[in-house]
Amino acid sequence: MPRDEILRKTKAVSQVLEALCTEHRQTLSSLQQSAAAGDDTTQSPPASDGRISVLTKSLEQLELGVSEAQVCAVPC
Repeated sequence: MPRDEILRKTKAVSQVLEALCTEHRQTLSSLQQSAAAGDDTTQSPPASDGRISVLTKSLEQLELGVSEAQVCAVPC
């Protein structure tokens, strides 16, 4: 595969990962706001806590992927 094509595809992947990061951040923010609004210390943690944890981990991995894609997309 030609180098230019690899760079083009890497940049495209980076853009998709950035879009996924944005979606994850919005969903995470929404869940955190919902959890904060329904905060009651007498009850067990809401089900959204598990989703928040999963989204946080996924967001970290996506951000790592974006960083790696950006490094790979820099022409030498």
